[in-house]
Formats: sequence, structure tokens, C-alpha cells
Amino acid sequence: MTLMQEYRIFADYHTHTYYSHGKGSPRDNVLSAIERGLDLIAVSEHGPGHFTFGVRGKKLEKLNREMEELRREFEGRIAVQRGLELNVTGFGKTDCPENRDDYDVIILGYHKSVPPFNKHALRIWGESLFGIKNDPHRNAEAILAAAESCRANIISHPNLYLKVDIPYMAECCRQMGILLEVNSARVTLSEEEIRAICAAGCRLVIGSDAHTPERVGDFSLASEAVTKADAWEFVSNAVRI
Repeated sequence: MTLMQEYRIFADYHTHTYYSHGKGSPRDNVLSAIERGLDLIAVSEHGPGHFTFGVRGKKLEKLNREMEELRREFEGRIAVQRGLELNVTGFGKTDCPENRDDYDVIILGYHKSVPPFNKHALRIWGESLFGIKNDPHRNAEAILAAAESCRANIISHPNLYLKVDIPYMAECCRQMGILLEVNSARVTLSEEEIRAICAAGCRLVIGSDAHTPERVGDFSLASEAVTKADAWEFVSNAVRI
């Protein structure tokens, strides 16, 4: 038995549906998660600050009602959680809704489709779109301040679009109780960076970032990365079997 086979990932906190730019319904994702043998599934659509795919207003209200109905329907079969993948909109700023406590899981990530309405947002937008390099430490500070303001549970795909100081971010996330994601749609952390996260005592979470029901619970790429870094004991949504 390989190290990867010794662990079972029991939850997928990072999935999308047709409410944003995915292909299936929330119900499709729940059924796929059950088929995969998961114990927990969350739908974490893009927050309202995402210019192209953000879910907001009446559409977000409809999604939240649907998630609550699914939670009741599948109770006893799988835990269904309501999430949001919020956006960093500036230094220490996010698009967190006023009813933040109504969500089971808050994911925070930087996405380049966020309009640059302030000086820092313009600076990081320049890096993500045009490769104009910024200080990775300053980038990390901006995301961490935003994570603190919205009480994020997870920081998604660190280094995607925006290079960050991983050792510094890991140390701060350990203190704040925030998980760093190893994203299975595209691994954004090197083996050395995953090892540095673990050395800081920070916990990891593996997310599928599924945009189709078929990819819910598909953790293959992230699992390979975690295995290479010998980091399974730090993965919060995995148990030894």
C-alpha cells in the first residue's frame, strides 16, 4: 500500500456549479460526492466581487435556499454545507457579505477578474494580467489581512495569479487557524513550499475546485503533490485508513 492509499479524503469544500461558471447543479454535486464516498460536500461559489462569475443578489439568495433544501434532503447520507469563495478586492479588503455567519465555510482567494477599484487592487491586477511583479511578502500581507477581515477558513490556490511569501503566509495561517489549500484542479504549490507549510505547523486542505459534477472528489493531482512532500499528516480533510 502506498502512502496515498493509506489516507482517505472525506470532504470536498471547494466545488462550483452552473450558478457561476460550472456545468452542473448543486444537487448534481451532492450526488457525485455520495458516489465518491465523501462524508461532506460544500458548494462554494465565487463571491459577488468577481466581475464575470460572481454570484450576488437574488441569484445568491436562490442558491442559499437550494443548499438549505439539499442539506435537509440528504441529512443522514452526507453533510451538505453552504460556502463562498470570496475575492481579495484590495489590501485587507474582500467582498464578504453582511450575513457571513450564515455560511459554513468561507474560502478566500485572489482572482484576476476583480475590478481594480483601489490602488492596491490595481497593483496586484497588473501582476496577474501583465506580469508586473510585486513584493510576494506584501502580497501575502494583503491576502492575510483580507482573510482576517472576513474570518476565512481556507485560502484557496496560493500563488495562483499572484506570487506570495509562502513561509510567512503559513506561519500567519497557523496562528490564525486558517487552512492553506492544495488545489487539485492545478497545483499551485511546489514540493518545497508544501514542506515549508508543514514545517510552520500550518494545516493543509485538499480541494477539487470542481467545475463539473464529474470532478467533485477528484483529488488526484493534489494527492500526488502531498505524497511527494510527505505531508499527509497535515491534511485536515484526510484520515488514515
